[in-house]
Amino acid sequence: MRLNLSLLAPVGALIALSAPAHADQLDTVKAAGVLKCGVGAQYKPFSFVEDPKSRKFVGYDVDICDAVAAKIGVKPELVFITGATRIPDLQSGRTDIALANLTHTPDRAKLVDFSNNYFATDVKVMVPASSPIKNFADLSGKRMAGISGSNHEVKVPKVIKDVDLKVFPSPANAFLALEQRKVESMVGDETSLIGVIGANRDKWRILDQSVDVQQIGIGVRQGEPRMLAVVNDTLTDLEKSGKAAQIFDQWFGKDSELKMKRSFTFAPYKQP
Repeated sequence: MRLNLSLLAPVGALIALSAPAHADQLDTVKAAGVLKCGVGAQYKPFSFVEDPKSRKFVGYDVDICDAVAAKIGVKPELVFITGATRIPDLQSGRTDIALANLTHTPDRAKLVDFSNNYFATDVKVMVPASSPIKNFADLSGKRMAGISGSNHEVKVPKVIKDVDLKVFPSPANAFLALEQRKVESMVGDETSLIGVIGANRDKWRILDQSVDVQQIGIGVRQGEPRMLAVVNDTLTDLEKSGKAAQIFDQWFGKDSELKMKRSFTFAPYKQP
């Protein structure tokens, strides 16, 4: 039997017209009046509780979230995620943007879109000040704490031979394992390592060698160019106005207990 295609054409047109169009994420966020930012729950100084009484979260990522929300004209909402859930939560719609120290890697860029860099840091290894470990060669056969879902799980075995890497949900959990001597060392972004030890610097030592240099961007759901553009516009505005440097100084630089120097600017990702 031959089908009359001319009779089927109008039906096909009706089906096409009735199919739901892809909802633009930026419009959805504006309609909801809220921007859901994925941040770490125990990730000082990126996002943490400064005053236990108020339970208010503050930090570098919180300020960046606030700035993006203000640019869109909505309220910021913090959604707590872990290293392992940053990308799945973004893809599922649980979050609108992913912060929490999301390193830009080729594999992750296949899953989410990345904004311009809003942070950069060396990945280092920390040991107790009394430890005999002096370099990467001394770590062979020893236990090391890392962060689940981080790029460290890929980089560490390539750089340090025969290390026993054990991963934990957050830097705070990894540091606790080091404090309790369940591991001999901890790997993490230098900023995170300094953040967890706080004022107790005399008790810990960070090795001179670097595991990796990480360029960190904000994760945006793929196929959402307007959302990506507004995030990048926010970062550009913060850099040009000097606010980016002020935010860094407050949490990492001269106005913080860390006293770090800013060695980067908010700028596009550079291929290694």
